[in-house]
Amino acid sequence: MVIKMVMLILLTFIIQANAKSSAQTITIHKPLITAEQFFLEIQKQSPYHVLCDATVLKQIPARKVDFEDTPILEALNAYLGDTPYGHQLNSNNTIIIKEKPSPIKLNNKQPIQQAITGRVLDDAGEPLVGVTVRVDNGQTVTTNQQGDFSITISNNSKTLTFSYLGYKAQQVSINGRSVINITLDFESSDLEEVIVVGYGTQLRKDVVGAVDQVSSRALEGRPVTNVTQALQGASPSLVIQQPNSEPGGGLNLNIRGISTLGNNSPLVVIDGIVGGDINLLNPADIASVSVLKDAGSAAIYGSRANNGVVLITTKQGNKDGRNVLTYNGLAGINTPKMFFNPVRGYENAILRNQSALNAGLQPVFSPEQIRTFQNDGDEEWFVNSIIQNAWQQNHNLSLSGGSSNSTYHVSAGLFDQRSNFVGPDYGARRYNFRINLSNDYGRLNLSTQLAYARNDNKDHSGSTQTLMVDAARVPVIYPIKDEQGRYLTNDVLSEFNPLGILEQGGFRQYTDDNLFGNIQATFQVNDFLKLRGVFGGSLKANNQYARTMQVDYYPSGVSGPDRNTNDIAYKSLELNTQFIAEFSKQFQQHSVNALVGVSNENFGSRQSAIFRRYTDNELGTPISETVISTDSENSNQTATENSLNSLFGRASYSYLDRYYAEFNFRYDGSSKFSKTNRWGFFPSLSAGYRLSNESFMEAYREQFGDIKLRASYGIVGNQNVGNFQYQTTYFTFENAYGFNNIGVSGTGYNFANPDLRWERAATFNFGADLSFLNNKLTVSADYFSKVTRDILVPPQVPLVFGTGLPDFNAGRVRNQGWELTVSYNHQGEKFGHFITANVGDSKNKVLYFEGNERLTGVEELQILLKEGFPFNSYVGLKRDGYFQNIDEIANAATPPGLNVQPGDNRYVDVNGDGVIDNNDLFVFGNPFPRLNYGLQYNVTFKGFDLNVLLQGVGKRTMMVRGELVEPFHFNYGLTMYEHQLDYWTPVNPDARYPQLSANNSNSNINNFRRGSDMYLYNAAYLRLKNLQVGYTLPQDVSRKLGMQKLRAYLSGQNLFTLSGMKFLDPEITEFNSSMDNSGANSGRAYPTLIYYGFGLDITF
Repeated sequence: MVIKMVMLILLTFIIQANAKSSAQTITIHKPLITAEQFFLEIQKQSPYHVLCDATVLKQIPARKVDFEDTPILEALNAYLGDTPYGHQLNSNNTIIIKEKPSPIKLNNKQPIQQAITGRVLDDAGEPLVGVTVRVDNGQTVTTNQQGDFSITISNNSKTLTFSYLGYKAQQVSINGRSVINITLDFESSDLEEVIVVGYGTQLRKDVVGAVDQVSSRALEGRPVTNVTQALQGASPSLVIQQPNSEPGGGLNLNIRGISTLGNNSPLVVIDGIVGGDINLLNPADIASVSVLKDAGSAAIYGSRANNGVVLITTKQGNKDGRNVLTYNGLAGINTPKMFFNPVRGYENAILRNQSALNAGLQPVFSPEQIRTFQNDGDEEWFVNSIIQNAWQQNHNLSLSGGSSNSTYHVSAGLFDQRSNFVGPDYGARRYNFRINLSNDYGRLNLSTQLAYARNDNKDHSGSTQTLMVDAARVPVIYPIKDEQGRYLTNDVLSEFNPLGILEQGGFRQYTDDNLFGNIQATFQVNDFLKLRGVFGGSLKANNQYARTMQVDYYPSGVSGPDRNTNDIAYKSLELNTQFIAEFSKQFQQHSVNALVGVSNENFGSRQSAIFRRYTDNELGTPISETVISTDSENSNQTATENSLNSLFGRASYSYLDRYYAEFNFRYDGSSKFSKTNRWGFFPSLSAGYRLSNESFMEAYREQFGDIKLRASYGIVGNQNVGNFQYQTTYFTFENAYGFNNIGVSGTGYNFANPDLRWERAATFNFGADLSFLNNKLTVSADYFSKVTRDILVPPQVPLVFGTGLPDFNAGRVRNQGWELTVSYNHQGEKFGHFITANVGDSKNKVLYFEGNERLTGVEELQILLKEGFPFNSYVGLKRDGYFQNIDEIANAATPPGLNVQPGDNRYVDVNGDGVIDNNDLFVFGNPFPRLNYGLQYNVTFKGFDLNVLLQGVGKRTMMVRGELVEPFHFNYGLTMYEHQLDYWTPVNPDARYPQLSANNSNSNINNFRRGSDMYLYNAAYLRLKNLQVGYTLPQDVSRKLGMQKLRAYLSGQNLFTLSGMKFLDPEITEFNSSMDNSGANSGRAYPTLIYYGFGLDITF
């Protein structure tokens, strides 16, 4: 019934959109009005957009107007009257003010050679009316209503030039042809480009905050799993890291570096509503992504803007009366890549023997065993037995259209990524459905966006990290299965087998349903005042059902984990209500715009979980939100809610399109804080200066298209804290302790911090936007500095305390950096290319920390939080080569109680006391990437196109721990890897790693139990992130096939990586959105994926 109602509403809007008349009228009575004011009035009273060059505006005199319900085009004719300027209306409701075409002039004295006819179309295949066709001798004609032209040329004419305001001009060689048909590509002026900002839009020329906008074209044709992945390399401010490549896995998104210990993720706003899940969006539905980077642009979001804001706008219909049906499909194979590989089986035995001999122990393997390993050859590495190539596909279908008063856009999408783990149908599927509608009723506009997304993810029952490391640490002398198909155990994995867990050990089934939408009503009170009301939000229902099963292994006879099941149901509702008033007025050379609004946001969630352990092997099938047995061994329920009330606004002023000023503010009240600290005020002030609009710059117009300087300063906040930390809370849990062998429930409590308050960041930004060579070359540069005060820090308490403590405001951090983007665009008749490169860097420093410093142990190294250093700096000993002989050892500082040998690490004795201990520690780098860069290159030749995306990091220190550094790590891993063969021997004195040593030997303790820079690696890299090669059929061919456009292409992802880090993917991180993780990488992760696929783009 609901589906029928939705389709009925959709059908009604489509019928309305196609039935509306395109006739528009204007009512205006003014004793004197300038051309600019008159054109603005047309835009306010109609759906038309008027484009007019600034120099033309100056040439049209102000005059009296007296129009009452006069058709727009008739009014324009009357206003332009005796001027040398006329107008033309193109297919997307844009009115172009341009010089009236000159009549055709023929020189009768020259012989006439031939007549040329043809048709000019736009990129959607529609005729363009009024295109100027100019011969190289000066002759001109214009196209008619059908886009046709006819011109007679002289015998010495070589070229025709087609020009049309708003489109890229094309020059075509005649070469004796009598028929020339061409397609012009739309080219909106960068200065007239509409940029989405907080609660509204601005023209690019008016933007004085630091805003990056990524268009939908940057997201097309890439085999990405979600929107975040598609944004990699698109903006210098975006730092995107991938913890793993598993189906359904998310990415870490950060803007301009780290400025807090807590959550560093930016605020995401989808179609004006906070609360949507960016990972559930269909990338094909996105029209643009705006990144608000400084307080000048983000302060209007107040208490949640400290980490920046990402504004996502989805696609809408068009008002040109056409219905456009589009299909985009991409399908291919994900190939897993392991960066490290084990040595041969017999080599591994020799190396283990060597490590034992170096420690004075007996060899592990006899010569006969080693010969057997060599003669029998290697078994398949366990890792290669549990991973495989996997299918990935993405299909999107959209229908859009409208009329002058109504638009619609409907889309459906399917994304399917199969798991690279062997097993029963593991993988993730996402289904997307969206309806965006808009309708004008006189001065009232009603619009709605409704989106539904469902994510189905089936995973194995184990831990991916455990499966990968267990498979990787088994030498290739052991088979994973015998001839009878039994799962084998061995000396390394004595109790289980990773292939058995994947194939028979159970599963986890995740089902996420997300309904997101908003309804918006906009009323144009008069020509300068507009009122807007918005109501929207998101409803989520997430369920997890898991089964863990026993697996029989051979020959140990030890079974796997107990049979158990759990069922977790989570629901949340987030509602957002906004009332906004907008003022826009032009006073001769002064432009004033203002916005003020109030909003209320409410969030509530509830989760219930039931866990059960069974003895019966046949448990039936899962039931949504219900466990099969009510005899639960453990269950719990949680619920939470919070709200935010806000007053916000923006006021902007410009004079002569040359001087700009803007003020933004937000006044937030959050339920997460006590009444004393509940409200916060977050203002910002921005200013801009367009040097290019000075009169003395007219002579340099061709060299300098636009020069704009801008600066901003403001305060933003961070309320990413848990609920009710200002209150003491209680919780209950089962089996708190035993009494007479009976589990007894208990109650615990969390202490309160009533003084908890906002994190507040003072942000300064200075930037410049430049264009050269008739806007072919553009440059944008920014410098920023941000100081965050009252940073929330989770206190450390001993376990004996029995409970945790709430966060407290205990720090101050400065984060500063710069960004640069350079783009060049040149399009010719047959050849065109576009290149854009961006790079950004940021670094942070702790200015104040209560308690001065904090050290956290991470296996071999330590993580430092201390004044004067960046967040999470690595601390350890510094190596000074290796001891090469006994004499060096006798004269050097060594750790107390250890007898070191030649080939062991030698450390720097900082204080010169002859002892290596914690007084000799150095502070090294930190794991956060710096010098993030991206380069995108697009080239077209006739119907062929090539798209290249490079992405990388110029500076990053990665700590690698465990078996990837230490051979035979703790005897937990009994294999060596190829990169570890660079170890010290007398003939290899400058090796990367010290001599081989048995576990717990003196050398092993000195080399691998002393945290040092040996565990740190340079993780800078350059990656060919995406490569596309495509071909678009000529339009006359595609039309014969019943299509407007057909493009086929090949696409590849992660095809090439250049890095000094050879045995690990340098992009992978073990950080999450917060900085409270260790930042140490062990390589115990889902493998990196290399994608090869084929795609189609079809427009009907």
